[in-house]
Amino acid sequence: MQKYEVIIIGAGASGLMCALQTTKPTLLLEAGDRVGKKILATGNGKCNLTNNQVSAQCYNTPLVTRYLARFNQEQTKQYFNDLGLFIYVDEAGRCYPLSNSANSVLDLLLRALSLKSNVQVVTNALPQNITQAADGFVVSTAQQSYACRKLVLATGGNSGTQYLNQLQVKYQNFVPSLMGLKTTKNKGLAGVRVSNVRVKFADFDEVGEVLFKDGGISGIVIFNLSAYLARRKIQTGKIALDLLAGVSTSQLQTMVQHSLQHNPRYSVPEILTGFLHKSLARNLAERLGLAQKLAGELNATHMDKLVELIKNYTVSFTGYADNNQVYTGGVDLADLDENLQHKTVCGLYLTGELVNVDGVCGGYNLQWAWTSGKIVGENL
Repeated sequence: MQKYEVIIIGAGASGLMCALQTTKPTLLLEAGDRVGKKILATGNGKCNLTNNQVSAQCYNTPLVTRYLARFNQEQTKQYFNDLGLFIYVDEAGRCYPLSNSANSVLDLLLRALSLKSNVQVVTNALPQNITQAADGFVVSTAQQSYACRKLVLATGGNSGTQYLNQLQVKYQNFVPSLMGLKTTKNKGLAGVRVSNVRVKFADFDEVGEVLFKDGGISGIVIFNLSAYLARRKIQTGKIALDLLAGVSTSQLQTMVQHSLQHNPRYSVPEILTGFLHKSLARNLAERLGLAQKLAGELNATHMDKLVELIKNYTVSFTGYADNNQVYTGGVDLADLDENLQHKTVCGLYLTGELVNVDGVCGGYNLQWAWTSGKIVGENL
């Protein structure tokens, strides 16, 4: 049996960061055939490294504050800059490599890893069993068993539930988060993208871009709503969309009335096309049974209904799409110490998504991966 001081299970963002910090003899086990593969899919392939606006309010727990204070977004940018990566920041504070390629991020991380003589990397190595030993842990794959004094679980998502169960570690169930939502059919709206939409559900209230699909909705604001719903384990409900969030109700009433008065021979969809996507205009008119009406045939009640529907367009949420970016759930921070070591399982450390920390869209979840990996790696 091969023995190491440290074994890290999972070579994603947090696992790689952890391996790059440790000075102990370390084994990095990756179940896939390639290290850091998930990084390539982040930020639509551009790798949204972090965000200039990172704060505890962007996450599901205020306990994240003390960890972010030790390695924040500015330190993250400096760390990657020192690796040779140049970064730009977009209007929303999202930080990307200047190359707009996640490959740049991964290539530099792997180059740094290749210079670490204390770290051995083994791919296609899926641990099947983990047991505690008198002086640490034994990790067994189909091919080999390894022993270590300290174990880092960095598997991401819900991939580590088997290991948490084997070590009898308590955790919150993992629920997919940051994804599109399934809805009842959006007639004629597939592919329609609408900017500046206010999305409301209970006390969730956020403005952003919404992409309609045949039986669903997507976009960053919808991803953030999915996180809100997932944390509360909500499966169905009505979502309210203000399709013209930048226009007040009184302003919209004036706009509609003006167009109706000046264009009496326009159909209702044609009237609405003056301020809405034509497919959305037709959908609204059909919802109200006015698609065949001319503007000159409408009365004050019709106008009020048009304005009300634009400002309160509801869609029925029926479930989650299968494209989640992260999971909510995991081991609570209250069960971990300041270095993310488990308080009752000595020598066990957790990083990334295995910890019950998840953020909204925009680089916040990768920031947590870097932060947690850095803290653990430096304190093994």
